[in-house]
Amino acid sequence: MMKKMDMHIHTYGDISMDQMVAYMEEMKELRGYCGLGFMACLRNSSGFVPDSNEVTLELKRRIPGSYAFAGLDHGKDFVEQAKQFMEQGFDGIKMLEGKPSLYRFWGIGYEGPRMDEFFAYAEEQDIPLVIHNNDPRANWDPNGPRVEHLRGKGWYYGDGDVPSQEEFFLMLEGVFDRHPNLRAALSHMGFYYDNLPRVSALMEKCPNLYLDLTPAVEVFMELSLTPAETKAFIEKYQKRMFWGTDTSVNWAPDSRIRTFNDQKVRMMEVFFEGTEPEVVAGKYPVAPVGLDPAILEDIYYYNALRFMKKI
Repeated sequence: MMKKMDMHIHTYGDISMDQMVAYMEEMKELRGYCGLGFMACLRNSSGFVPDSNEVTLELKRRIPGSYAFAGLDHGKDFVEQAKQFMEQGFDGIKMLEGKPSLYRFWGIGYEGPRMDEFFAYAEEQDIPLVIHNNDPRANWDPNGPRVEHLRGKGWYYGDGDVPSQEEFFLMLEGVFDRHPNLRAALSHMGFYYDNLPRVSALMEKCPNLYLDLTPAVEVFMELSLTPAETKAFIEKYQKRMFWGTDTSVNWAPDSRIRTFNDQKVRMMEVFFEGTEPEVVAGKYPVAPVGLDPAILEDIYYYNALRFMKKI
């Protein structure tokens, strides 16, 4: 059986640790996962989750085959936190500061002296960083069909109160200009899924850069439009991308979170393993790229270990 690991699970939720562990053990059994990657989220679009780091590390301790990424507390020194995180047993750091809704809250993304000092330290110490930067281009579109839904989530950016999508790309690329050896994985392909030449150039410049293929659902719908180009890209960087779902530890049966997780997993299965196009859940058109099993197992499991320097 092919090894798999969900490398992108968030640890916010209002349930007990015992319940989190039970849900995650159930996920491993149902999905056939060998491991789980937990991402702390001290501040998300809904507010603060102050105990997220502690919860994340405890999940790693209690669930075999798990990995834990800490979140930065903006009230403390970033470099000192990074030192402490790695001493405590975290496997890396999850960064959300480049998500436009959080840029709106903090008033800063990945630019500025404080961030640059942190990135310099992470580069020097080869600390794995999972970096969320940007959001889908549709989130800036005032004529899009989901504007009111996005406003409700705090994810609509067409009012001019945050930078443009292009400006977020440029801010991130500036980080890699200054720190090309950062060990980093871009969540949701860094939202470069509709510009593979641009992200390919970034991958060429930065030897330790990985892509986290976790959906936004737009990722796989967009990549499905250019299957030959997409397949060539994946084959070229087959050792530098990995699987995740962006689900939550509050994985309750019949919940919206689990239902959406089922849909995202199906999207990825069709895309990576399928033989025929499929409209997943009646609304997400996905076309398969037909990858070799050896490439699949790298994406599903081994590349995450490579990123974390575990193999």
